[in-house]
Amino acid sequence: MKVDKKSTAPEGASSRKPWRQYKGWLLLFLAVGIALTAGIALVGDLKELLLAGGMDYRYLPLLLLLAPLNYCLRYVKWRYFLGKLGVFIPERENLIIFVAGLSMTLTPGKAGELLKCYLLKEGWNIPVTTTAPVVVAERLTDGISMILLASLGAVYYRYGIAVLAATAGAVGLFVLLMQKPRLTLGLLQGLERLPLVGRLARPLARIQACFHQLLEPQSLLFAVLLGLVSWGFEGLILYLGVLALGARLPLLQALFVVSFSAIVGALSFLPGGLVAVEGTILGLLYLAGLSPAVAGAATIITRFSTLWLGVALGVVGLFLAERAVYGSGAKEK
Repeated sequence: MKVDKKSTAPEGASSRKPWRQYKGWLLLFLAVGIALTAGIALVGDLKELLLAGGMDYRYLPLLLLLAPLNYCLRYVKWRYFLGKLGVFIPERENLIIFVAGLSMTLTPGKAGELLKCYLLKEGWNIPVTTTAPVVVAERLTDGISMILLASLGAVYYRYGIAVLAATAGAVGLFVLLMQKPRLTLGLLQGLERLPLVGRLARPLARIQACFHQLLEPQSLLFAVLLGLVSWGFEGLILYLGVLALGARLPLLQALFVVSFSAIVGALSFLPGGLVAVEGTILGLLYLAGLSPAVAGAATIITRFSTLWLGVALGVVGLFLAERAVYGSGAKEK
C-alpha cells in the first residue's frame, strides 16, 4: 500500500483535531511535572549540590545526544513495522507523524500515541485497524526489551523479580495468542454471533492478522534488538548523569533502574508514568547508596532526557503534522 499523495481529508475534518482538546491536559501534566521536579529538588537539597561544585558540564552534549538517538531507533522500528504491513508514505511526512506521537507520551500507558493512526487515516486514508497494531507492537516490543534489560539487574541485585516475571508472563501470553490464530478464531466466531458486539468480530480479526505479521519471530527479534539498544541509551543517560554529578553507579545497575522504573510507570497507567517513575528511580538510587542530592539531580536529568525532551519535540511535531495532513492553510472552523 504505497501512498505518495495525500487523500482528501473529509469535510469538517479540520475541526476534529484531537490534539486541540489535549492542550488543556498537556498544560496540566506540565504543571504536575514542574511541581514534581521542584519537589525532588527540594527533598534532594540540590542547592547544596550546586554550591559544592554542581555538575561537570562536559557530559552535557553527550547526555543531550543520547535521547534523540533513542528516538531515531524507535522511528526505524515504526517505519519497519509499517513496511511489514505494506504501508508506505513519503519519508518526511512519516517522520513528522512519528515525532508528533511523542507528545502523547503524557497519556496513560502512552495510549495517546494512537494519534499517529488518526493522522495516517486523515491524511492518507489508511485504516486504523491496520496501523493501531503497529503502535501496540511498538510498545509491546519496547516492553520486552525493558524486561530483558531489567532482568539482568534484577537477578544480580535481587529486586523486582516478581514484578518482572508477572509482566513477562502477560506479554508472552499475548504474543502466543497473536502467533496462534486458531486459539483466537473460536473466540472471534463466538463474538460474531453475539448481538450488539458481533460487528466487532471482523475488525478484531483484521487487527489479529496484522499482529500475526508484526510479531512473527524474525520481526519480533529485530524490534526487540532495536529496543535493547535504544533503551540501553536511556540507561547510559543515567549512568553518565551520575558520573557528571561526581558519583558512581555501575552501568548494569543504571540499566536496571531506568528499565524497571519505566515498567512500573507503564503498569501504573499514570500519564507519562508521572510520580511512579520518579519515585522508583529515586528509591532505587537511594538503595544504591547515592546521596539525596545526587539521586534527586540524576532523577531530574534522566526524566528530562527520557520524557520532557520527547514531549517538547512532539509538540513541535504536532504543528508540523497539522500542516502535513491538512495543508498549510488549515484553520479551525
